[in-house]
Amino acid sequence: MLDRLESFHQLTGRRHRGDRSTATHRHARPLRDRAIVHTLLGTGLRRAEIAGLDLAQLQPRDPEHLRQAKKAMLTRVRGKGRTSRSVFLGRDARTALADYLEGERDGDATDDSTALFLAASSIAARRPDGRLSPRSINTIVGEIGAICDLQVAGADRQLGTLRPHDLRHTFAYQLSQASGHNRAELERRLGHSSDRYLRIYTNPPDDIAAAYVEDF
Repeated sequence: MLDRLESFHQLTGRRHRGDRSTATHRHARPLRDRAIVHTLLGTGLRRAEIAGLDLAQLQPRDPEHLRQAKKAMLTRVRGKGRTSRSVFLGRDARTALADYLEGERDGDATDDSTALFLAASSIAARRPDGRLSPRSINTIVGEIGAICDLQVAGADRQLGTLRPHDLRHTFAYQLSQASGHNRAELERRLGHSSDRYLRIYTNPPDDIAAAYVEDF
């Protein structure tokens, strides 16, 4: 679904029929939104951490190198309590970020733009440097959740109100499984050392928990 985001933002109507591949709503930034969701899912960052990212923290920044570099990362991510950590980027996040840097970001950047993710330059009320607010991250993720729900049949498969923190929970659970519940790795990637929070983030979703006992 994320790979089809651009089609959901395309303009319709008689005067756009010959230009369906490029005509999108003025403020729409589907490549940016896809990159944000893949980054959230692939790193477990909080919404404020995503909004606070600068382009200079992305290593490497060249789109071609970014797609190929298996050790690409976001460095010096500022978390709660003045903490700082680096997080690696998986294939989907690397590809989505490279697409965004190639296809959209430059069109919204000014000399003052240091943020990785920028609001559309066509939005009159955006910040002078173009940086997205944490609330904007909420809106973007919520809209993508709503689009996803339109594409699936059955209430049991729908996401409902999707929030950035839901993606953080998904990342934490998958990292816990992949790392063999490695506490040090969970602390490092999530920016948390509290047992209580680590237990919350690594609890399986209800559908997975239900499957554990399905055949008992």
